Amino acid sequence: MSAAAQGTRISRALLARTRFARQSQPSVSTRTYTTASTLTAAASTSGRLARLPQTMIPRSSTPLCTSSSLRTYTTMTPSSPEPTYTVSDLSEDDYHTASDASMDRMVEYFEDLGDEYEIPGYDVEYQSGVMTLKLGDKGTYVVNKQPPNKQLWLSSPTSGPKRYDFDAEHKVWFYGRDHHSLKFLLDTEITKAIGIDIDVPLDAAK
Repeated sequence: MSAAAQGTRISRALLARTRFARQSQPSVSTRTYTTASTLTAAASTSGRLARLPQTMIPRSSTPLCTSSSLRTYTTMTPSSPEPTYTVSDLSEDDYHTASDASMDRMVEYFEDLGDEYEIPGYDVEYQSGVMTLKLGDKGTYVVNKQPPNKQLWLSSPTSGPKRYDFDAEHKVWFYGRDHHSLKFLLDTEITKAIGIDIDVPLDAAK
């Protein structure tokens, strides 16, 4: 047998042993993992999310964290600053006189608005010091008397909850944190929501 032929036989024998060794190895089951962030992701100034270190968990495992939806509110700013209002020390009778007059004018205005315009889903209800104004898919506004605090409370689908105090000198219900009046908020938000110029007669001048 020539040296070349003998070398070929040796190469084939080595190849056969290698294949046998591979086939004889025990099979290895692979497990796929996916990553789930276990910490809060914060938005960076570039608009991307800066993520903290992640933990490896099996795809079949229960997620370590769940996402929750947050409701966001929009704050309206008047084109010109409103006066600085002061909370008046009202007697119980003075509070009811001021709040009842404001609620009556507001309810009457929105009832007339609904009679004048066809607004989808529009409805106004007033009962026991609570006015509910429905604007269809634009959301629902609720304004109610709060005698223990001598305030008017607002729930807005746009800007959220607010509590309004009364300034007897200016005859205005205002929000202490930004000194915007209840009239300003209702006029601005509802005008934008339904596309009709709103002018709620809440101030004494109205």
